[in-house]
Amino acid sequence: MESDEIGALSEAVIAFVTVIGLMVGFYYNLKTSNTGFWYIILFESLFVIAVALFASGVRGEMK
Repeated sequence: MESDEIGALSEAVIAFVTVIGLMVGFYYNLKTSNTGFWYIILFESLFVIAVALFASGVRGEMK
């Protein structure tokens, strides 16, 4: 692996862990505020969709 590939891989891992951490925190806050299970599923799904749209937009700008 070249240094550019290693740097890109490490940044991707850091971004992935950050998103997972945000999802766990979001879930915990929703759970402690007595939000219903289906609302939690809805909000978490919207969060994942928003992250995916952002990532696809960034990917499109980089090409």
